[in-house]
Amino acid sequence: MRQNAARRTQLRAAIVLLITWAFAPAHAAQDPIFEVTTIENDGRTVAAELADLNGDGRTDLLVVLLRGIGTKELRSFNVYLGREEGGLPPTPDYSVPVPRWTAAYDMGDVRPEVPGVEIVLLRPEGATVISLGDPAAPSWEYGAPGPTSAAVAEDERGFDRFKILYSDFGPEPWVFVPQIGQLTALSSSGEVMARLSMPRRANYAIRAERGLLAVESDFQVFFDVPKIAVGDVDGDGQADIVASTRHEIRVFLRGEDGSFSFEPSRTHALAFVTPRDHIRGSGGVTSEVGDIDGDGRLDLVITHVRGSFMDATTTIRVYLNRSGGWNLEEPDHSFETGASWVSNALFDLDRDGASELLRVELRFSLLELIELLVSRELDIDVSLHRFDPETGFGEKAWVTKKLSLPLSFDTFRLRGFVPVANEDLNGDGLLDFVLSGDGDALEVYLGSADKPFAKRAGKLKLSTAGMIHWGDLDGDGLRDFVLFDPHNFDVPVRVGRNAGLLPGTQLPPVGAR
Repeated sequence: MRQNAARRTQLRAAIVLLITWAFAPAHAAQDPIFEVTTIENDGRTVAAELADLNGDGRTDLLVVLLRGIGTKELRSFNVYLGREEGGLPPTPDYSVPVPRWTAAYDMGDVRPEVPGVEIVLLRPEGATVISLGDPAAPSWEYGAPGPTSAAVAEDERGFDRFKILYSDFGPEPWVFVPQIGQLTALSSSGEVMARLSMPRRANYAIRAERGLLAVESDFQVFFDVPKIAVGDVDGDGQADIVASTRHEIRVFLRGEDGSFSFEPSRTHALAFVTPRDHIRGSGGVTSEVGDIDGDGRLDLVITHVRGSFMDATTTIRVYLNRSGGWNLEEPDHSFETGASWVSNALFDLDRDGASELLRVELRFSLLELIELLVSRELDIDVSLHRFDPETGFGEKAWVTKKLSLPLSFDTFRLRGFVPVANEDLNGDGLLDFVLSGDGDALEVYLGSADKPFAKRAGKLKLSTAGMIHWGDLDGDGLRDFVLFDPHNFDVPVRVGRNAGLLPGTQLPPVGAR
């Protein structure tokens, strides 16, 4: 049945392509590259996912809906089951209440005995696994011994996806529960597999006893959870765990018996934060861990931003994994940019086994601030650096692109979704770049082994405010989307089915889907 639907989709796409090529080649970029279905709701959608929830081989839609605020708020999982004839119903098949104190979620096949994908919820005492493929919603509690988790309460304004499931340690996923000063890893059945010590970092705002300013609470706290990366560090073929903060990196090496010790195998102190930045809370140190050169071991990129908005300087240091570790005293390559804030990410965009460095640079000056106030657009420079075994990434970019991201002064957020660079929309094996226009269009720039993102390959007019998540709605092997706006009430959810009209679209063989 799923194969027949995929064949019909492939045939329909081929017919549309033939007609397009024959009669309207000049307007190919304006064709409906996605077929959009609108689903109304009467609350605020804070999350939406495309997944097979009941294991019947069809993709379903999960919408997390909030109604009301404060003590009168109601949160629910709304489930729209995929139909045998294709598509989704206009109203949910059933709703399940979101358990109290749920802070974040992830999705995956946690319980092998239960069909479909489960949702994993991060809560104060650990995690809760729920099967939403059944209106009765069977659930399992996964307790994490030790201190309370970082999920002390639900997010007042939203509900975000956070990586909780890791499939790097064997045939079944592990559930990671971040706690205050600790990380507990649980098996798919809830058994404790590892307990790891984590650094603690907090900042407090405490009301002055006789201050002149009125505040909502006497004691406020900012607490962050270390970034977690999983992969082989020491080259023994096993998955290790890396935890990083602005002050240090902890490496937990997996033993020959598959276990982890509570204390880290290695600790790297990062003495990058200046005293001035430390006091005023400016600047930042971000670590990205990934396999840069394709040798199967984790490498390290550290981005250090010094100063505030007006005098920011960014230094990027690249450390290749040599002999099973990193020498932080001697970076393999480094380069610096002045008067700017830079964010970096590692992607294998051309799928050649080595990672590219994707840099997003935001410049700050009085002129830029004036331009921001006038144009209400954030100007950023995107550059893509290819790795060379002899010279590293190099300061000269492989590809550069200038973007203007429209801002809403009402919400101080982008008017459209955050640009996407980790999805392959035409099935050619290369990652593509997706923008949200001026908040009114979805624009696709295709990846390429030679000149990625060179020109726009397709555009779809629709409101792009909010967030976009991806999945395969109809089983044809192409990426579809669900678009929702968590910052406004009564905004419909849009589901977009990939029409297969993007240049170079390649559908995988039916038997391989």
